[in-house]
Amino acid sequence: MPVAKDGTIFDPVSCRNSRGYTIGPKGAEQPVSDYFEAVTLLSRAATPCWRRPNGNGNWGIVAGVSWQRRDAAEIRKMIAG
Repeated sequence: MPVAKDGTIFDPVSCRNSRGYTIGPKGAEQPVSDYFEAVTLLSRAATPCWRRPNGNGNWGIVAGVSWQRRDAAEIRKMIAG
């Protein structure tokens, strides 16, 4: 999972909106319905960018500065709730 400078991660639950996941830099954003596809696309980007809610619930774009490895089974559990 990509991690932003503020420590937030591209989480499969909190980063999901009504269209799925919104990834890409401002002005070139794209919706992706599947979390694993979104992570794959983010991993190929020079700088992974995604929208996520901040502490006030406002959606903004953040850029990844590092990666945190998670097991696919763990991520599926997060998605399933």
